[in-house]
Amino acid sequence: MGELDRKPFHDAMKRKYSEAEADERATELCSLWEEYIRDPDWHPIEAVIKEDDEKLRDLRENYGEEVYNAVTAALCEINKYNPSGRYIISELWNYNEGRSATLKEGLDVLIKHWRCQNRKRGVD
Repeated sequence: MGELDRKPFHDAMKRKYSEAEADERATELCSLWEEYIRDPDWHPIEAVIKEDDEKLRDLRENYGEEVYNAVTAALCEINKYNPSGRYIISELWNYNEGRSATLKEGLDVLIKHWRCQNRKRGVD
């Protein structure tokens, strides 16, 4: 939770630069925003995202709504799951349904993989 989606950054850079340069610029911009997100002195969230935050406003104006949404989503996730610190935490995720996975769902997947590995080795 709290990790930036790099695709919107890449898409925004492809609109401004060639494919080769877009990759490099997207990586640089994404890294810069990862640093901003982890900066404990930057507080763009109170109860909600501050619409008048200068960094976020500039991001939206210069790179578009998709990049802005990726950054604000990461900020909201960090604020929700780890409000006392600014670092990414892992969470079990159900990608098919776009939500947090339950412990039972995680165990079901692990057991399925374990059984598959045992069959490959010839162990029943």
